[in-house]
Amino acid sequence: MDAAPQDEGQELPHWLRPGQRVPPQEALRHIQGLCAAWPDLYAALFVVLATHQELPREVLAVAIKQFRADLDAFTREDVVSLLTAVWNGGKSGFEAVLRTRANSPKRAASLSWVKD
Repeated sequence: MDAAPQDEGQELPHWLRPGQRVPPQEALRHIQGLCAAWPDLYAALFVVLATHQELPREVLAVAIKQFRADLDAFTREDVVSLLTAVWNGGKSGFEAVLRTRANSPKRAASLSWVKD
């Protein structure tokens, strides 16, 4: 007999269940683990964005930049644009933004308390 509907999702970590909010330090650990698990930048951005939808993209960008050396040359705003492209444009949108951002001149960070 199949498991009862209320048992669905029990194998998921609590932080992946709908409506769950986690403290910032725990979310940061999750993001670090996801960035390490997916070597492909597109896949890493997609999975972080999909699993942390409750966090603003600006916050996700700062967190992701901490754990992805391939984003060192990008500003926080660039990473926000990449996240938006991943969500709205899929792989082709991501690649288009990646090409344009990689060649654009870098701007100074607008948030003095955030280290890009």
